[in-house]
Amino acid sequence: MDQIKCELQASFGDDKFIAESAWTSSLDYQKKQSRTDQDVARVVQMLATARHSTPFESIIFRFWMRIPITIDRQLMTHRLQSASGMSGRYRTMPNDYLEPSDDINIITAKLPQERFVQLSNGTQIYGMDDMIERYFEVCESANNAYSQIIAIAKDSEKKNKITNAEFKRIREFYRGMLPQHNMTERVTTMNLRSFANFIKLRNSEHAQPEIKHLAELMLKEVKNKAKCPIAIEFLEKNKWEL
Repeated sequence: MDQIKCELQASFGDDKFIAESAWTSSLDYQKKQSRTDQDVARVVQMLATARHSTPFESIIFRFWMRIPITIDRQLMTHRLQSASGMSGRYRTMPNDYLEPSDDINIITAKLPQERFVQLSNGTQIYGMDDMIERYFEVCESANNAYSQIIAIAKDSEKKNKITNAEFKRIREFYRGMLPQHNMTERVTTMNLRSFANFIKLRNSEHAQPEIKHLAELMLKEVKNKAKCPIAIEFLEKNKWEL
């Protein structure tokens, strides 16, 4: 899990932003300015408890993360965000990939690892002597092949055998041979309402451990920066329901 990284690069708004958004419907500007910190805390708590979600959209977070492609695909299923990611056309993709976690090693060790395996339906298939070793072999082979192709293509560009546009085309196509567990980078921007939904779904015992770890890192970053501690406290108490 140490390979997964996350950083809160920027944020906009605080607890007072949430309260002021709600007060817009009932108070004029002068009255809003006279409200105290206690008023802010009271209103934010009320909004979180009553699940009045719109005022929470006043707060914006921008995260940078380094994650496996498989987790990036899950992240992108959350439509309430604005995202930018690595381009296989303009950048040579990283050649490091996610290593099996302890639970994967334990589960894999329970599987039959023989030359031939008899399935329950009577079918006999080729087995694997060491599945973890085979995983590393496949990942290394794909990454080495990709790196070799890119090196040759880059040298050919330098020798004017292909154009820069052709080099980019080669690079964007052959990235497809990389394993889904290769690492990539993503910058994603979301408001607090969307963040709460993400945490509810992904910081859960039902989520894949890798994206759960990402959600934990995101929440830790938000808490450490203390941008909206009252909202985070009561959203967490209400199990992130908005």
